[in-house]
Amino acid sequence: MAIPEDEAMGTRSLTLALCFTLLSSGGAVYCYTRADALQVQGQWLMERGTAQAQEYAHRLDDKAAAAQLKTFSERRGVMEKAHLWERGMMLAVLAAALSLVGAYVLFLLKRLDDQLLDALGELRPSAPPSPAPSERTPALVSSLQR
Repeated sequence: MAIPEDEAMGTRSLTLALCFTLLSSGGAVYCYTRADALQVQGQWLMERGTAQAQEYAHRLDDKAAAAQLKTFSERRGVMEKAHLWERGMMLAVLAAALSLVGAYVLFLLKRLDDQLLDALGELRPSAPPSPAPSERTPALVSSLQR
């Protein structure tokens, strides 16, 4: 049985919206894992910088201060990348939510279209058409009105 083109178009649109939702959700999960890994790396660099600061406080060595500044600049770069991945995650979550709402709207439209087609099918007369108004028989009159 061939699917009418309008119905196939609605099914394709719904499928495409759901696929985009899944793709966006997967992108959000990937961005989250990348941001989390960079956050862990940034935390490690922060602890390393703190240890270098303690070493500098005990020795007052210029090399420890230079190493600490280098570590903090590395941490800054790592944290900037982590924030970039977090922004990507938020955009992917937003895209997934919007496409999910769009898929739901498409589902409702498809359901409404199916209901309209069913209603039109029930309205089509299967019996011969009713007689013209001039050919109608007079309505029955109750015995009280005679």
